[in-house]
Amino acid sequence: MLTSRRIILAARLLFVFAATGMAVLMLGPFQGLEQAFGLNDKAAHAIAFYGVTVGLFLISPTRRRDDLAVFVIAAALAAEGLQFFTGRSVSVGDFLAGAGGAVAAWLPGFVEQVRHAARRHPNLTLAQASAINRRRRARASAVQNPASPARIRRT
Repeated sequence: MLTSRRIILAARLLFVFAATGMAVLMLGPFQGLEQAFGLNDKAAHAIAFYGVTVGLFLISPTRRRDDLAVFVIAAALAAEGLQFFTGRSVSVGDFLAGAGGAVAAWLPGFVEQVRHAARRHPNLTLAQASAINRRRRARASAVQNPASPARIRRT
């Protein structure tokens, strides 16, 4: 039976293979390979990091999207730094393209948060609406009281 747990497990396996392949392509001696697919270097970075971000959103349903997007942007920066040590070209443009791909994946979720706040609390600022969000309250109480039910992870 197809359940969300099985979908996530399959996505995690696929993600490991895709991320490994992406690392090999970005750090190995395959510079210019994206041209075989009709892409330039910047488009390939944007697409790759968009895919990584969406993949992380799928395989990590208990993590905040904001944190995952920041992690992917840091990974894009790290990838450019590691390219220096592998003899490949280091480019700020490639980093910005990768970060742009991560932001493009993150942006629809942010827009949905704004829409939700506008429907529920149209006269409050986003910070005020966020402060009364029940999920954030549960997280805050879990930090203050580690034995609270919100702190216990479901497996």
